[in-house]
Amino acid sequence: MTTEHQVLLRGTGVRFPCAEGDTLLRAALRAGVGLSYECNSGACGSCRYELLEGEVRTRWAEASGLSARDRRKGRRLACQSEPVSDCAVDLASVPEPAPHRPIRQRAELREVHRLTHDMAEFVFTAEKHAAFSAGQYAMLGFPSGIERAYSMSNLGNCQREWKFVVKRSPGGKATSILFDGLDLGETIELDGPYGQAYYRAGDGRDIVCVAGGSGLGAMASVVLGAAAQADAGERTVHLFCGGRAERDLHIPEAMAMAQRRLRALHVHTAVSEPDSADSGSHQGFVHEAVVAKLGDTLTDFTYYAAGPPAMTDALARALVLDGGLAADRLHFDRFS
Repeated sequence: MTTEHQVLLRGTGVRFPCAEGDTLLRAALRAGVGLSYECNSGACGSCRYELLEGEVRTRWAEASGLSARDRRKGRRLACQSEPVSDCAVDLASVPEPAPHRPIRQRAELREVHRLTHDMAEFVFTAEKHAAFSAGQYAMLGFPSGIERAYSMSNLGNCQREWKFVVKRSPGGKATSILFDGLDLGETIELDGPYGQAYYRAGDGRDIVCVAGGSGLGAMASVVLGAAAQADAGERTVHLFCGGRAERDLHIPEAMAMAQRRLRALHVHTAVSEPDSADSGSHQGFVHEAVVAKLGDTLTDFTYYAAGPPAMTDALARALVLDGGLAADRLHFDRFS
């Protein structure tokens, strides 16, 4: 029988169970308790908290999401804390949790589709379901004990399919397993969905999706999510895709289907290497392409973004600090 510990959120009266070996953050989300977080892997620091009572085990003591000042003040990360007793914590909650509670399940690798020289889409079939919102991600756990976060590139479905666009990272342990060490038919542990940068169907504004590298998967999912709405014929979507060179770019075939349902889907590409061939792509970084293309209409949209931290940070500066966009109209999860 699995041991469970009770966690109390100070000042709210909210309690939730945490199974032995689960993290404080994931247990809260499984229980339907909304908490502030982004990466779920110790990098962003969004789930900082203070332990008031009880004891926890820390997964990654050197997690980059905690500053030296945080450590001096005794702050911890909910995504790296495994309660080993009943606990009371001071942790920021959010009014509304994401629409889907994460669960753990086994998933079998069924297909691999090569997209570029270093990017592929991996298709898994899960044992239970594929319930998630467009733009969310899952934690993939490999037999070696390595776990990484990857965004889904499809929509939630009753076929139990979870698709992930992954870019090979030179020397990366997880991507080496996916590209070279995982055969069709083998299984992994899939824990999800997670993420708060999911598509908000009731927003009412036209949207802009900005993808860097394998962030394309999450943004393709958001475009498909917009195209699946009953009022899709009244919506305009801009999809910006960035890479170092033309060979890094890929536009999913599913975007053609989305384009037929939407009022308009405008696809823009950007390449950052100065010697890239001129094939219609913006010459420069993808956030620069957004500003150049949208110009005076920059603040008319709601934005979704996925990509490396340098890209999302540059986009946030360009849109919010320099462009005057309200911060709550830019949605992205911060990963390292």
